[in-house]
Amino acid sequence: MLVVDDSEATARLLEVELTGQGHEVMTANSAEVATRIILKKKTRPDLVLLDVHMPGVNGEEFCRFIKGNSLFAGIQVVLCSAEEEGELQRITRAAGADGYVRKDSLIAREILELLT
Repeated sequence: MLVVDDSEATARLLEVELTGQGHEVMTANSAEVATRIILKKKTRPDLVLLDVHMPGVNGEEFCRFIKGNSLFAGIQVVLCSAEEEGELQRITRAAGADGYVRKDSLIAREILELLT
């Protein structure tokens, strides 16, 4: 799995949570870094958890790049954002993503687990 987020803190939280669930996780802080990872067959993930709002190439554009390239046909893309639910659904459809998750719910769950 590849987590792509320009926020180091968010990427780290997601990496810890997903690794703790038994997933092998790589992280990238931009679409450019993520592209280098997925271009290598050896490091190509089966799932990309992708932040929608990033500088440069944003998550919606990067998702279209992945979904539009037959080389990456086996990669699922899940968008991750604090965007309002309806807007996130629209972006997910427009980008051709496989799904989405609200970032605030992921982070809130992680914080709650730390407190218990």
